[in-house]
Amino acid sequence: MLKRTLAFVFTLIAAAMWWSSEAAARSSRQSQSQWLRSESRRFEVHYQPALAADLYRVVRIAEAAYDQISRRLNFVLATKVPLVVFAPSGAMTWEEVLEYASSDRVTPPQPHRSRIVLPFPDSNPQLDSRLIHELTHLLMCAIILPGRGGDGGVPRWVHEGIASHMVGVWSDADARSMRELVASGEIPDLSRLTGTGEFASAHLNDVIGHAAFDYIESRWGPSSLRGFLNALIVPRVDKTYDTVFELTPTEFDAAFRQYAERQFKPRRLAD
Repeated sequence: MLKRTLAFVFTLIAAAMWWSSEAAARSSRQSQSQWLRSESRRFEVHYQPALAADLYRVVRIAEAAYDQISRRLNFVLATKVPLVVFAPSGAMTWEEVLEYASSDRVTPPQPHRSRIVLPFPDSNPQLDSRLIHELTHLLMCAIILPGRGGDGGVPRWVHEGIASHMVGVWSDADARSMRELVASGEIPDLSRLTGTGEFASAHLNDVIGHAAFDYIESRWGPSSLRGFLNALIVPRVDKTYDTVFELTPTEFDAAFRQYAERQFKPRRLAD
């Protein structure tokens, strides 16, 4: 996801992976001073001077995305979201952006708060979809792992699938990947997938997760999304599906497979 969108939820655990305390100590005062800060209802926005004219647009779209996600997940964070926005074609390097994003100027290490690091896109739709995707990650993790970083051992198809579902757009490439998976007759049992699954490409895991959450909401309604996340707070696969969907894991897998076969039936070539 990082390389594909250059946008991500940046946790303190991730910060430790990118920058040691020794590296952070070598921070350049010049690069640190190139940031401005503004607050809105739900965000603390950190941005470069070159993006000052676009601040209103960023805040407006970010607040709308937050309202949408928090309403659908029935969840509001107790604190504002640190949002670091930068110009990808600017003078500051990606490493310098990460260095600032992991610094105390954005948020201190305790208590834990994730932050979003976002390159400023060319269009409003791109900005909207990226913010929805990353905010879904952030709010989901706050539900499952309040006050902590990491993924909580939740499978990748859940993390990426619900974020893509919230965006609500199927690219041609993603739809083609699902049709190919259906045609292969090898749709995996979602209830048994852990980590990145058994796929040759992690992206296929993300795509099948998108289809799974489309199915969940279409069959059990909007409240099922939060119900499913609540059941993952104490992950017990043998109980999650029974509790939320009144199905055994095996029954859920079979029902999803039937949905995928209907929804992504391979297209026949014209004679």
